Amino acid sequence: MLLVLLGSALAMSADDGTFSVASLNVDGLPQKILFFSVNSDGPGSEGTRQISSYLAKKQYDIIGVQEDFDYDEELCYQLTDAYYYGLWQGGIDIRAKHVLAPWSARFDTDGLRMFWRKEHAMDSEVAVEWNDGCGHTDHCWDEMVTKGFRHCEMTLRGGQRIVVYDMHMDASEEEDEISGADISDKRARWNQWRQLRDYVLERLDDRPVVVMGDMNSLYGRDSVEAIFIRAVNATLQYQVQDAWVELQRQGVYPEIDTYDPQHPDTHGETLDKILYINPVEGRRLALQSFRVETDYVREDGRPLGDHWPVSATFAFTEASTVGADIWEPATPVAYYSVDGRRQTAPQRGLNIVRLSNGQVRKVMVR
Repeated sequence: MLLVLLGSALAMSADDGTFSVASLNVDGLPQKILFFSVNSDGPGSEGTRQISSYLAKKQYDIIGVQEDFDYDEELCYQLTDAYYYGLWQGGIDIRAKHVLAPWSARFDTDGLRMFWRKEHAMDSEVAVEWNDGCGHTDHCWDEMVTKGFRHCEMTLRGGQRIVVYDMHMDASEEEDEISGADISDKRARWNQWRQLRDYVLERLDDRPVVVMGDMNSLYGRDSVEAIFIRAVNATLQYQVQDAWVELQRQGVYPEIDTYDPQHPDTHGETLDKILYINPVEGRRLALQSFRVETDYVREDGRPLGDHWPVSATFAFTEASTVGADIWEPATPVAYYSVDGRRQTAPQRGLNIVRLSNGQVRKVMVR
């Protein structure tokens, strides 16, 4: 045991501290738009103040929220002293175009906002709109707002530089999923994952990346692993991991087409996710914890927002550490083909092997 502990200490010798992130859909749609009830069971003004108090108590380092529309002032009111705020594009602002042509008009807001503790710095923030979507006055009304993602470049208190993405993807109605009428919703989400993948891959450098948000995606119904995970890993220069998969499923992703909407059992998977991308060499993120925050609750037991928040804590380490090599020998934890497809075992020819210490190796099997 002493040797294992010493190895861990050596492996973390380059650590400059830890930081936490959280993602939550604050369900900030107005309860009424004109004469129509659209979100009568949402938290409203009072509930959003409770969300603000909850976040202030938790003291996350970085917070990404979605559906921050009409109650932004209430969301911010307990966070002002400790946090800086990023770009906010406004609430649901009714204009003539929405009244005269509601089937085509779009509200000029994405509902996204970033918060970070004042000891950190936001170097730049860019808002990107999805190229594809589904549903204007149906299919969850996703195209009524300018859904998309935020690309944020940050410097943390210890001088560590990271990139953080916050996003909100297209949703599906439960009845559409059960009847099989959600094909267009899936197509939109999958195209959004492709857009995100291409954007991220074009900008990867020596900085670790956190990708989080309300992705409305489940691995058993959406091709996230094929579209995004494998594509990043196939670069052989970067490795992407899902915090929930790593800590609660030992790195094994749920198989596609295993989700049954009539008997939904996601084994703890949520629509909200936290992924992280490390360069194979250099400074990396080491996942310390992942939580679904079920104490974020109303009196009737429902989440204060649209879903339970998810949070993760990371530490910084180096890709190659003498301590990890000596005291904790690395073992294979995952195998991939050269085009990034996950395999249950090494195959004849060239294999990509991910080791328990986070390193990636090329292995030839004859």
